[in-house]
Amino acid sequence: MLPRRSLEPMSSHPPSSSQPSSSPASQGPSRITYALLSIALISASLLAYQVLLTRVSALRLHFHFGFLVISNCLLGIGASGSLLAVLEHRWSRDPRRFVWRSIALYLVSLVLTWAFLLTFSVPDTLNFTSVAEALRFSVFNLVAAAPFFVGGATVGLLLSAHSQVVSRVYAADLLGAGLGCVAVPGLLWLVGAGGTFLVVVLLGLFALPIAAPRDRRRVSLGAALVLGVACLALLPKLDRWLPVPGKSYLDLTDRVRANFAKSNEYSRWSANSRIDVLPMPVKWRFMFCRGTAALFMPLPQQKFVLQDGDAGTIVSDFTNDPRGFAVLRRTLYAASVNLLQGTSPEVFVIGMGGGNDVWAAKIHGASRIKAVELNAGVLDVHYKVVPEFSRGITEDPNIEIVNDEGRTALMREQARYDLVQMTGIDTWTSLTSGAYVLAENYLYTVEAFGQMLDRLKPGGILQVTRMAAEMETLRLLNNLSHALGERGDGALEGRVAALSTPDSLTAVLIKPDGFTDAQVKELGRFAQAHGITRVVLPGEPLDNPVAEFVSSPNKQAFVDSFPRDISPTRDDRPYFFNFNRWSKPLESAKFLREPTKVSQGNPAFLLTQLAASTVLAALLIVLPLWVLRRRAAQGGDVDASGAGTSSDRASNVRPRSKAGLLVYFASIGVGFIAIEVALMQKLTLLLGPPLYSIVVTLFALLIFTGVGSALSGRWIERGAPRPWLVPLGVALYVGLWLLLGDRLVATFIGHVTAVRVIVAGLATLPIAVLLGVPFAFGISSMQRESRSLVPWAWAVNGSATVVGSIATVVLSMSLGFNAVMVCAACIYALGFAALLHWRRGVIGGALSPPSAAVSGADLKP
Repeated sequence: MLPRRSLEPMSSHPPSSSQPSSSPASQGPSRITYALLSIALISASLLAYQVLLTRVSALRLHFHFGFLVISNCLLGIGASGSLLAVLEHRWSRDPRRFVWRSIALYLVSLVLTWAFLLTFSVPDTLNFTSVAEALRFSVFNLVAAAPFFVGGATVGLLLSAHSQVVSRVYAADLLGAGLGCVAVPGLLWLVGAGGTFLVVVLLGLFALPIAAPRDRRRVSLGAALVLGVACLALLPKLDRWLPVPGKSYLDLTDRVRANFAKSNEYSRWSANSRIDVLPMPVKWRFMFCRGTAALFMPLPQQKFVLQDGDAGTIVSDFTNDPRGFAVLRRTLYAASVNLLQGTSPEVFVIGMGGGNDVWAAKIHGASRIKAVELNAGVLDVHYKVVPEFSRGITEDPNIEIVNDEGRTALMREQARYDLVQMTGIDTWTSLTSGAYVLAENYLYTVEAFGQMLDRLKPGGILQVTRMAAEMETLRLLNNLSHALGERGDGALEGRVAALSTPDSLTAVLIKPDGFTDAQVKELGRFAQAHGITRVVLPGEPLDNPVAEFVSSPNKQAFVDSFPRDISPTRDDRPYFFNFNRWSKPLESAKFLREPTKVSQGNPAFLLTQLAASTVLAALLIVLPLWVLRRRAAQGGDVDASGAGTSSDRASNVRPRSKAGLLVYFASIGVGFIAIEVALMQKLTLLLGPPLYSIVVTLFALLIFTGVGSALSGRWIERGAPRPWLVPLGVALYVGLWLLLGDRLVATFIGHVTAVRVIVAGLATLPIAVLLGVPFAFGISSMQRESRSLVPWAWAVNGSATVVGSIATVVLSMSLGFNAVMVCAACIYALGFAALLHWRRGVIGGALSPPSAAVSGADLKP
């Protein structure tokens, strides 16, 4: 154990009789307990607020703008570290009082920011060429970042003031953050966004009296009790009284734009999104995938179901008004089941949504239907909100409806089907979780299509319906072509048909055994009778790029010459909706205004964000050093004893040592976020819903990293022998994961959710424990020569994490997640090499000896 005095907060100044009674000396000896509890509570609150902000941003903005908000807000944490470094000469005189004040300010910033987020008007779709819109978005960004700045300052203060026991304090920080992360999904379902926000406030309120100096404890406790009771009373009601506004206008079709701002009949938050059920007046009723013959046919009563303000689906009352069946028979939903009518087909539907695929299969005589739906809120609409609409399918014993992610359910499925059908599925709502890198889809990779084909009986059909943009259909066919080739099924010709409707949707039908002449004839009749366009039909020459690709003998040449990127997407790089070439980022600038429903992940957008974040991070890193050096050149501040402050001492650390520390703390920030995001992706197929992957991976990483930090304390006390074992362990883990990760998923994919969650947690444990060591090791290495630079190190680490998150997106989109993991291991090795070089310089006397660099007040036993 460390000596008792080493548990006191850092103070560069001895107590003086001239100081007020609030000085540390007047309060009695400080205890480490307050620091551990305070940092755990504030970290839990801060991470919970971050997750909540991602949900609010997803509802108010399109997801790529939400990514901008979160990235810029996280830079606020880096900015707080920079400010702490500049003001170290002030807060170090009474750290606990400054911690208490920062917690109080954090609570105020939370309340004011939440009120702002709910009332400030931001355009649904932003035009950055408009100065007014760009300015409003910038204001939204800055205000949203306020709690990150103040909360980050609180965490930085506690880490800096107790840097002698940083392994324990950092462990508490991570453990608290892990608990905050895992709490939000359940809270959103129970009490909505408003109630979740009050829990965020409550966590901060609990920390207020704990951190209070002795002369402020009574008033802090009283305020926390009164405000805490008020929060608890409002917890179940606030979301109803002050709901988060969604997007006001929705494009129902290319020609119809409806204002749904205040017409919700039902609204509930889930972990994936907020579900809103809206009325559909007769003039707005419609159905996707209709041929021209059905455009003016009557439709039953309908409800429009929104997920995060868009990504809508329509629930129709086919149970009580079967007139709609005539419309269904004239849509793409019925294209494949029409071919199988009379054979009592078994059907597997990926993405139930409003239920049209299920209804179409039922009215065409399917003997068994299994439908998978990711969003539990959508199923709630069928079972609880308008059960009378869906009773015909929810109570049918031949229809099984499952709440699961489509790809994972497919991998666990053992039965074979006559038809596997997937219509218009995307996961934008569940993927607006703070990391733009999650704007991908594992349902449209080559491996996914191979697994869908594996689930077909002999003579079975796979039908996938997507938007009719040629580039999307072409990439879909390219992926299917590779899947067929890897299975040994042969070329696309004769095995594929494609039909499109006036609402810009295209259904691609794949039959590995090849369509019979009778089936080709029936498809032609079906299309002509219902006003559906034939895009590809076996044996029929059609003049369009899609048909040209199917018949092309050199498909790679076609792909290379096509103006957009339609190369195949695989599980390691599953960005189906990114059609911009990373090899030509400047060309992608002309597509910046392209809507997200057409293309996502524009290289020009991401590289601009990366450059802007890098510049801001560099300023946050360099500015404190410039201020400290300038202050030292002017004579520095003088404390009560007449000694120079630790800011002067910080400026005496040689540039070479600062460069080594900069590389180290930046490396562990970038490396950590890269491994975090890569593991989220790698575990998605095992865990299923993206929410599970995000929450389970992040929770396990934070908790086990905290354990690693706590365990590292004794290792550091012994002088940290063989520190190179840490980057070596990271490299070994990455290598093993690349070799065995796919086998791990295949082995446990068939088990129940609880087992898969445990396996994912255990798979995360080794790397997480290792990643808990570097930050505490780095801070401990700074103690004798550069202790007053601890806040600066916090700023470097936080700023680098933001840059690393964007760089991870860029790298994964261009090279894949395996490359991300390899780069992360190399970055950790680089960081440790820089720190070990710096330590050798210190130990070898290249820098000033401790007595010259640090005052006696800093060298506590």
